[in-house]
Amino acid sequence: MKKRKTIGLLINDIDGSFQTLMVISFKQAAEEMDCDLIVFAGRALRSKEYSSNQHHIIYSFIENGELDGIIIISATIGAFVTTDEFKKFCRKYIDIPIVSFGVEIPNATSIFCECKESMKDLMRHLIDDHGYRKIIFVTGPDKDDASIERFEAYMEVFEEKSMAFDEKLVFHGDFTADTGYRIMKEIVFSNIEYDAIAFANDDMAIGAINFMENLKKMGSYPMSKKLIICGFDDSINASNVNLPLTTVKQPITKMCNRAVELVINGEVKEELIAFKPIVVKRASCGCSYKKNDNEQNNNSVKLVVNYRVHENLQTYSIDELFDKLTPVLKECFIESCFIMKYVEGPIFYDGEMAFDESYTVPERSEMIYAYFNGQRKGIDQSNKIIKTADILPKCYLTDDRRYTYVVMPLFFRNEHFGYICFEATNNDPMTYELLRGEISNTLKGALMIMEREQIEETLRENERLASLGQLIGGISHNLMTPIMSIAGIASALEELNNEYHESIEDKSVTNEDHYEIGSEMLDWAKKLKEYNAYMSNVISAVKSKAVQLNSRTNNSFTIDELINRIKFMKSTGIMIKESSVELYVDAKLNIVIPGDITNIIQVLENLIKNSIESYDKEELHECRVEVYIRENKNRIVIEVKDFGCGITNDIKSRIFKSMVTTKGKNGTGLSLLLSYSTIKGKFEGDIWFKSEKNKGSAFYIAVPIS
Repeated sequence: MKKRKTIGLLINDIDGSFQTLMVISFKQAAEEMDCDLIVFAGRALRSKEYSSNQHHIIYSFIENGELDGIIIISATIGAFVTTDEFKKFCRKYIDIPIVSFGVEIPNATSIFCECKESMKDLMRHLIDDHGYRKIIFVTGPDKDDASIERFEAYMEVFEEKSMAFDEKLVFHGDFTADTGYRIMKEIVFSNIEYDAIAFANDDMAIGAINFMENLKKMGSYPMSKKLIICGFDDSINASNVNLPLTTVKQPITKMCNRAVELVINGEVKEELIAFKPIVVKRASCGCSYKKNDNEQNNNSVKLVVNYRVHENLQTYSIDELFDKLTPVLKECFIESCFIMKYVEGPIFYDGEMAFDESYTVPERSEMIYAYFNGQRKGIDQSNKIIKTADILPKCYLTDDRRYTYVVMPLFFRNEHFGYICFEATNNDPMTYELLRGEISNTLKGALMIMEREQIEETLRENERLASLGQLIGGISHNLMTPIMSIAGIASALEELNNEYHESIEDKSVTNEDHYEIGSEMLDWAKKLKEYNAYMSNVISAVKSKAVQLNSRTNNSFTIDELINRIKFMKSTGIMIKESSVELYVDAKLNIVIPGDITNIIQVLENLIKNSIESYDKEELHECRVEVYIRENKNRIVIEVKDFGCGITNDIKSRIFKSMVTTKGKNGTGLSLLLSYSTIKGKFEGDIWFKSEKNKGSAFYIAVPIS
């Protein structure tokens, strides 16, 4: 099977009367000539709008060898830059066959209309056929060749007719409808006398008509102001506004067909191909007008009526976004849509990078959403990551079906995440920009949530590591004493061993001396066993706690479950059961705490036992411990309070930092150190205490609510 040719179309926008007509015409030409079309919608270079300049990144997706040729709608893309600046922009495509519309580019076929003569014909029509003399002219962008040429035509006809030129009748526009609206408002509320207004393009003229229509609806239409207007382009809406627009019709269909033909036949070379526009006379200039069947029809149909895209895509979850997007695409009659994310993460873009020949987009992109032929598709891992210049995985660019794809960037301000690709199967391309914008905003929110979760996870991990670090530091400090003691015992045993060997053949050494040496060795061995048992207990406890701190369980429990576990502990623990432990709760029972309930019960058991042991042994059966569970904003605070001997000042500063014990050789001093590590590392909580000698202590635990 012969490989189908693929053409890239660079255009400033797809949502605009002239641009929409261009996209539709190229799509129809590609269908008729059986070639694939990829539309790169990147806005006009150096537009006055910051957000528009962010779209320029899409022009850098084109790489030599990926396309058989590109067609550049140069006149609109370069509307705000000089010809030299636009040629600099095009240098990056020097090795790709190029057809340029409206601007002559070296080594490219340049297609243009002889607009100047047609604009003169339109001006002569206003002057000769209608007798208009005071004609306002609204220009396009100052640097745009087409705008300059049309204004020159206006001035040359004035000179030809020996009519005086009046600078007050010239207004400067930018080819956009809102500018036409604004300028018409300025004209209406001024004292300028005029017979007619000539706009340099249709969009501005249609904006002016809309302003006058609004005045009519408000009942404030100025009867002294004439609504004699003409435009240029014969765009889609020109014949469909309430006052059908007199304009200049460019043979767009013929021009688009010719451009596609040149690329697929390999006939692109440095030459100029000119087309002749014609004046189309309608009602807006004062002509008698009746629409006929042969006139340009509005073949861009707004298929989606009152579908609230922004409301139906509201979410901050990427998974939920894609679940919601699928029915939205169906409602919008979109057959295929793909979302690609840059593998290396978001990048920051400056519109001036469009002029940098060395600038390249991120090399790799990852498909995160696929909707093809009206159905959401699973993403094959083998096709998931592609070279960005490929646009889509090869499985969606096959030769067994023809396609037209529209590629648009996904960004928020100047932060770019990736791009979206729509398949243009109908003549309603204006929906794509609405979807692109909403998906960009939603993705930004979702990615921010993901980023925040990653940061929180990092903080949790740091807290966990810090807890482990403090635990290890405290243990290391406290184990130094038994370790040094063991080292001393080893030295003492070695000396006794040497003394014993020397005494074997020494007749002056009596049996009593040998018994004395043996007795000393036994004493040292007994001390060695004590230190060994102490260290074994510490290591065992630390090992268990380290396993807990490294655990990644995602359990949670309610206040009600915590109360039941505390009651069970009271009824089963021998020491606790024999004491007076009272529980007071001031919190909703259904509150959820993230974490493992076993860990917090272990901490509470340690604290309660410490409270019980703070009383004299003779009064142990009379000891009183109070446990409070309180809700405090977004945290639960648990207090374990006793009325025992309290904590002396000399060890207060070391609690939670080192192994402190008042139990002598019966304690390791680990419980509070491990409790601190558990609350900080497993619950992201806080633990602290208040104590006064002979008046008791209160230990507090604060953990976040889910």
